[in-house]
Amino acid sequence: VVMAPTRANAGPPGGGAPSDLVVMNLDGTERVQITHDDRLEFLPHFAPDATRVVYTKFERGTYGTPGAVTDIAVYDFTAAAETLLTHRGDAAQAAWSPDGSTIAFLVHGPSTGASELWLMDADGAHQRRVAASSGRDDDAVWGDIAWSSDDWILFVVAEQPAGPCFKVRLDKMRPDASERTKVSDGGPNCTPPGMEQSGDADPGFSADGRTIYTSRGLPQSPPGATQPPGSPLILTERKLLALSSDPWTAGKLETDLSLPSEPDCIEGVPKGSPDGTRVLVFRMCFGRGAGPAGVYLSDAAGSFRIFVADGFGPDWNPTR
Repeated sequence: VVMAPTRANAGPPGGGAPSDLVVMNLDGTERVQITHDDRLEFLPHFAPDATRVVYTKFERGTYGTPGAVTDIAVYDFTAAAETLLTHRGDAAQAAWSPDGSTIAFLVHGPSTGASELWLMDADGAHQRRVAASSGRDDDAVWGDIAWSSDDWILFVVAEQPAGPCFKVRLDKMRPDASERTKVSDGGPNCTPPGMEQSGDADPGFSADGRTIYTSRGLPQSPPGATQPPGSPLILTERKLLALSSDPWTAGKLETDLSLPSEPDCIEGVPKGSPDGTRVLVFRMCFGRGAGPAGVYLSDAAGSFRIFVADGFGPDWNPTR
C-alpha cells in the first residue's frame, strides 16, 4: 500500500498536496485505489492479517500546516469501507500491534506541547494514554512510531528543538511504557537554522525486530534541490541507514545503505519486507539523470534501487 499523490512526481506530502491510498504488486500491476477524496491519507500500515489498513486521516489541512485536524482511520478490505476510530482532531501516526488486536497512536497536546502515546483496541474501543514526553530538552517531542514483532514501540525523540543542538534520535519502550531505552543518538550533527531536522526520522523494523531502518538527516541540502512550495524549511539530505535494535552505546555500528553512485538524495520511510530480504523506501534525487521521485525497492544491503511507483509512505502486505 502506498500514498499516491494526485499529480505525478510530487515527492513528499505537504504544500497542500492531497493523496489517496493505492494497493498494488511490486511491479506496479493490479493497482487498486482504495480511498477516493481530496484529503491526505498519511502513512498507511497493513494489519498483520492484511485485512485492514490503518492511517492518519487529515480532515482539515495537510502535513506541516498549522491547525491541521487529524484522526486515525481504518480501511477494511472485506467491507470496502473506511471507519474513523478517533474523533479528537489531534491523533496521528498509528501502528498495529504484532497480533493485530491493538493500535498505537500519538497525540500532540496543544496546551502543553507534550507528545502522548495512546493505545486502543483495533475497533477504536478502550482508548487510553500510556506515556508522554517530559518536555525537557532531551525529551521534547515524539513522533514516527513503529511496533516490532518482538513487542517494542519505537519512536523518534526531538532534542533541544529551541536549543543550541536540535536533532532527533530513536528510543523504544514496551507497550506499557516500561523499559524505555535509547537506541540511537541521532548522529553527530546539529540542525542548521532554517533546515529540516538532522538526525533520525520515519524508522521501520525488520521482520524479526532485530534491525531498524532509519532516514538519517544531514546538515546539508542535496545538490540541485529546491524548496517545495509552501514549505518553510530547506530540504535536508537524508541517508538510508540500518542499525541494530540493541541499546545505544558510543560507537554503535550504523550501516549506510545509500548507493555510492548516487549519494546525494533524500531517502526515507523505509519498510522491511516480511521475509527480511528487501526494503521499500521513498527516494527523491536531483540533477541530471535523477529518476522520478517515489517508492523504490532495495535489497537489505542497499545494493540497488528499482522504481516501483510514484508515491510516498509504502508498507508491505505481510501475508504475501
